[in-house]
Amino acid sequence: MNLYEQYIKNKFDLSAFGIERGESRSDYFCTPKGAKIIGWTGVDGIHYCTIKALGEIIFAVEPMGYAGRHAFPVAENFEDFLRLLMACGHEAYIEQAHAWSREQYDNFAKENPITTIANEQILYLQKEHGLAPIDDPYNYLKTIYDNFDFSTVPYKKDYYEYVPKEAMPLPKEWKVYFSLHDRKGGERAGEELPLNTTFSWAGYEWIIPSAYICSKGLVLDVFAEADSDKVHGFMFKWMYAEEDESKLTAEQRQQIENENPLNYDFRAKVSVNSTLLHEKQGQGNVWVQGYEMYQSESMRDILDHYGLSLDKCWIWHRMSFPWATKTKPSIKSLALNLEQRPKSILGERFNVTDVGQQIKFVHPVTNAEHTLTVTDYEQDTMSFDRQFSDGYEHPTHLTKMAYTLEPELTNMQFSVSDTKQSDTPKKAKISAPNSDFASAIAIIGGADGPTSVIVGVPRNEKKLHAACSALTFEPQKKVEWKMTFREKTVEDFEIQLKPC
Repeated sequence: MNLYEQYIKNKFDLSAFGIERGESRSDYFCTPKGAKIIGWTGVDGIHYCTIKALGEIIFAVEPMGYAGRHAFPVAENFEDFLRLLMACGHEAYIEQAHAWSREQYDNFAKENPITTIANEQILYLQKEHGLAPIDDPYNYLKTIYDNFDFSTVPYKKDYYEYVPKEAMPLPKEWKVYFSLHDRKGGERAGEELPLNTTFSWAGYEWIIPSAYICSKGLVLDVFAEADSDKVHGFMFKWMYAEEDESKLTAEQRQQIENENPLNYDFRAKVSVNSTLLHEKQGQGNVWVQGYEMYQSESMRDILDHYGLSLDKCWIWHRMSFPWATKTKPSIKSLALNLEQRPKSILGERFNVTDVGQQIKFVHPVTNAEHTLTVTDYEQDTMSFDRQFSDGYEHPTHLTKMAYTLEPELTNMQFSVSDTKQSDTPKKAKISAPNSDFASAIAIIGGADGPTSVIVGVPRNEKKLHAACSALTFEPQKKVEWKMTFREKTVEDFEIQLKPC
């Protein structure tokens, strides 16, 4: 007599773990067809069962659960189910683990230690049946849940009175198109070329599982595993930002962008048979376990397809590269080149007291010493080529600065701007003032009006740079300026994906 038969014949019970015997059948809409009830939790109708069509797998059934996932697997067989209970001490772990991060699971364990009565049952199962607790119950539960095809669960007819069929999980079908979407225009899915390449670059662990050979070009899936501790630390630090984003300063926004471990921007090129291909289009997503906003079903399906752990933090990019030849080549060699896009790095702040002033600073990436020399500095008012017709009065006061750099930095590498943001336009109808300065100013703005300006510089003064302060209604007595650098912080990287 096996363990399941002994349990059914009431040789032992699981009440110490929160599972009580009860009705042998269930009237809940979400109990699958062919379900054989193991026990009930007494909370929200949650019960455990096997399903005739799916063999020995043990399922938890949760009437308050998600569409198409009301029944989900928790153990490969009854013996594993008992070993999970021994490891956890209570069924609550088993029923909820799939929705938890490792940290949440561990915290729950700390707050809910195994009870004395559960320990007695654990000792009984060890002594009488030779069972041992599963070493890593969280990993076991996550793995069986994440790898399961939910379309195979046979629900009863009345289930679809509560859950529309369109909300049900579809059988897993994997197709990748050069257009990155099935346009239903006769485009054929690409042929998968397994690569299974791993490497380290820029502080991330990278995985290139596959490429796809399409008639129009090559499609490449690229994953970067972000450090989970850094991701969760970032989330905790900036969690308030999503609640009141409008109160963030420009510098805080830049800081968030720079510190976000899920925001790594790069360019990719591939070399097929020594011919360089450039990216035409791409798409991407992220996955962060424990944060529902970063757990889309589409991303889950992608990670499932490649067998990547849902307990980690992932950055995913899918990129398409058109062939350089008229016909699809036979791929003999394939290499990938990765290049970090320049990132904005905040530098020193300074005040200007007079023309001729020199500000010495050290480049944060190259460590080179530079000197900024102020060649022109004055307050002015801004005029517009036409009147605003939006019913708002706009700020017009600004401070202009011209400067040189030694050694030289391009405008793409270095800029100076006001630490203060422009004043918000006021509700009023006024005529814009006139001035001879209008031709030298271009407006950069948005829905709220101009936010910054660029002063025109004569072409023959190639090494002269310009900056303008924020726009204000009253002249600023003192402007605090900030430096911003744009540089790559890591070297380019190349790896052979398919050697010759």
